[in-house]
Amino acid sequence: MLKHPDRHIYNAVVVVWLALSLGSVVLAGVTWSHLSLRVNAARRINAIRGNLDDILKLLLDAETGARGYLVTGDKKFLDPLNESETNLPACFDALQQEARGETNLLDQAAGLHTQAEVCLTWQVKLVAARDRSFSRGSDLLATGEGKQMMDGIRQQIRAMNALCLDRLTEIQEDTRVQFLWAYLISLWAGILAIGVGIYAFWLSRETLRHQQREGELLEEKLRAEHSNKEKTVFLANMSHEIRTPMNAILGFSELLQDEVRGPRQRQQLQAIRSSAHSLLLLINDILDVSKIEAGVMKLRPEPTDPREIADLIRTLFAEPAAQKGIRLECQLAADLPRALLMDRLRLRQIVINLVGNAVKFTDAGLIETRVTWSKESGGGHILLVIEVQDTGIGIPPDKLATIFEPFAQSGVHRDKENQGTGLGLAIVKRLVELMGGTVTVASVPGQGSVFHLRFPGVPVSARLAASEKSRPAVEVDFNELCPATLLVVDDNELNRQLMAGMLAGSHHRLLLAASGEEGLAQARESKPDVVLLDLRLPGLSGRETLHQLRQINGLELMPVIAVTASALLEGEPATEEFSGYVRKPFTRRELFEELAEFLPARPLDEPRRVPSATAPYAGLHPPVAPELPAQLRELLIHPWPSLRDRLAVNECRAFAQGLESLGHHGDCPPLVNYARTIMRDAETYAVVDLENHLGQFAALVEQLVRDAPR
Repeated sequence: MLKHPDRHIYNAVVVVWLALSLGSVVLAGVTWSHLSLRVNAARRINAIRGNLDDILKLLLDAETGARGYLVTGDKKFLDPLNESETNLPACFDALQQEARGETNLLDQAAGLHTQAEVCLTWQVKLVAARDRSFSRGSDLLATGEGKQMMDGIRQQIRAMNALCLDRLTEIQEDTRVQFLWAYLISLWAGILAIGVGIYAFWLSRETLRHQQREGELLEEKLRAEHSNKEKTVFLANMSHEIRTPMNAILGFSELLQDEVRGPRQRQQLQAIRSSAHSLLLLINDILDVSKIEAGVMKLRPEPTDPREIADLIRTLFAEPAAQKGIRLECQLAADLPRALLMDRLRLRQIVINLVGNAVKFTDAGLIETRVTWSKESGGGHILLVIEVQDTGIGIPPDKLATIFEPFAQSGVHRDKENQGTGLGLAIVKRLVELMGGTVTVASVPGQGSVFHLRFPGVPVSARLAASEKSRPAVEVDFNELCPATLLVVDDNELNRQLMAGMLAGSHHRLLLAASGEEGLAQARESKPDVVLLDLRLPGLSGRETLHQLRQINGLELMPVIAVTASALLEGEPATEEFSGYVRKPFTRRELFEELAEFLPARPLDEPRRVPSATAPYAGLHPPVAPELPAQLRELLIHPWPSLRDRLAVNECRAFAQGLESLGHHGDCPPLVNYARTIMRDAETYAVVDLENHLGQFAALVEQLVRDAPR
């Protein structure tokens, strides 16, 4: 019989204990909230006192300046008066902002504002009187009116300071009482429930400590941010300044290489060039980091073929990897999209840094790069994943957290690390994050490392990457593009016949539709590669047809080219959603160039003949200098053959700088233009273009030799 009451009493005690614990916690929270409000009120009062000091100082400086001008007539004494007229409104705005919750202080602040304006007006009047004559200024000063005004202002400020001190005393007393209540509540809560009491006491201490430290932390943060910004700007400026003399050092050392004959002097010159190249690499890395940290590096998304990664790796690292006996492999997903909207240059820079590090720190085994992808919800975007794995020396676990920091190195292999700047991985991390991605690393010392890059939300581009586009020669040949099914939707019979005539005899399959409805039916059935869609169609308009095409399964990313006679294209809503456009009337070349944005060039059984090297650089120009052909012939012997075969980017850049200097000294614009083309290819890591342009050097030299005066 007693078990039931005992159980009921126990349950009641538990309920009461929980209720009291919860109530004590709530009451403690309210108390700490009030305490926080009073601390904030004290901060505002101190801010008001600071504003009052600033106002009084400005007024005193203005008065002193006016008196100085009265005595000397020197305009420099008016600077404090002008400064007061400029800064006092802001001071009074800040004063009224801080005094919003203090009615007495707010009223007196308004009165002080009026007095200050009257006083400044009198000071201006005194200056004007002095401008007319010294005696008038002296007479006005002798009235004592200005002194009375300043005495009134001082008295008003003293009164407001007294109110502030009284208010601070009141807040201090309230804070003391609140703190006492908080202490008692915490103690009571601790008696009822030790856990609640300990938490409340800890909360009270942390709250007070947080409020005391908040201002200090804010000041420290601002100082750190300011210091970091100054460092970044300094590094960026210095890097830019150093690149100019470095260009001269590299260029003239290149020119001297063939003129110096002694083996010792050639060795010393080579040491200069090698050191200059190392310094230039360091400068470039520092400049990249500085740009990213300063927030001035901008991405330039363009259609980029991720398959270029494999060609880039083989071109740049096949030789150094082979020299060390390392297998260099690159695996690409078979269905990898042909074009992604990414910053092509920065993506290449990321891959080059990672694979370059792998080659440097791997002495045997394998370096493998894997590129995979997966679709994301919503269509039109993918997740791009790049992994670089090596069997090198690895990274110690305690260094994994800092390896991406500037100048951080693992310290495992000092002689190899001394060859680098310690900025490569820092640049990788910042560039990946700038592109919206993430980079992680896993490593086992002595077994190797894996760097994992993830780029979510990468848009798939309907346009082809620049490396896959075909450009017509003199005669347009649509067979230069891969065979494709083209759907032309146009209600005008003559326009359809014109399109058919332009593509007649080509290997492309042409489908014709006279309306939007007919075009949709043919698209569902034939799944064309490209649609050329007239904007002004009867019934279902071109834009409505486009929207329905995008709903057809498998055609969400199909290129749709708008065909329009409108003169307004850029920014016109009717064309913004299309992949591209051609404007009537258009030529066969214009149609070819637009289709080449979406259809890859047809691979030929035989290597395509490279256009004449002089074509991009030819034109009206004066004959070259007599000594230039001999210098160019020497370059054909050394170092051009080695550069053409190895495609070392930094050496190609230095070679181009030397050519540019020769072109300027020899008054040869074609050579200058050619050199700048090589430099642009090297700067953007456009290895395919670099290989083609380097291959044209012999033909260019031959043309320049023929043009040389005899």
